[in-house]
Amino acid sequence: MTAEDTAKIASEALQRAKSAHHRLDVVETEIKDARALVSAVARMDEKIGGMQEDITEVKSNVKELTEQPGKRWESVIGAVITGIVGTLLGAVMALVLK
Repeated sequence: MTAEDTAKIASEALQRAKSAHHRLDVVETEIKDARALVSAVARMDEKIGGMQEDITEVKSNVKELTEQPGKRWESVIGAVITGIVGTLLGAVMALVLK
């Protein structure tokens, strides 16, 4: 093996090493990006969990609000029935005492 052959082999090895380092740099950058993405997804998961709790609370409040008119209607009907019964009892009492 001559000095030229050795220099050629050394040059090729150096080029391969540079290429390998470049690929490693690219991989390191991709790993950093992937870690950042995982971190962002974790933060989004926390926010979504909080939003689910808020949605549950809002649904509960809406259910309460939609039940209120029904409760009011029942109160009105109860008052009307009480008035009618009271009037009928008053009329019956008036007729009895006459």
